[in-house]
Amino acid sequence: MTQDELLELLDWARINYRTKLVDLAGIGLSAVPAAIGQVQSLTRLDLRKNKLSSLPPEIAQLQSLTTLELSNNQLSSLPPEIAQLQSLTTLKLSNNQLSSLPPEIAQLQSLTTLELGGNH
Repeated sequence: MTQDELLELLDWARINYRTKLVDLAGIGLSAVPAAIGQVQSLTRLDLRKNKLSSLPPEIAQLQSLTTLELSNNQLSSLPPEIAQLQSLTTLKLSNNQLSSLPPEIAQLQSLTTLELGGNH
């Protein structure tokens, strides 16, 4: 999927207010466009099995997000803005390059599942 195709998909998802899931697993993404923050109806975002090394701070705009799947990427850190995802119940970060988590993660009071296996 090209960057233009991805932006077109995200624009469609933003307009379609019923979009609850965006599944971009295993498509070779190396970056998440800032436009992801405009799809505010999302409850689940699946970015597993890509080449992501970071997340845009705009991820914090996804206030309805309950599940964020980021396993099997190349993440070495998370943005502190992740603490603004107050609806988040599941955060999957296995098999990345994380050596620590931002202290702000403690502010995720709805979080019930945090997967961290296979990190440094």
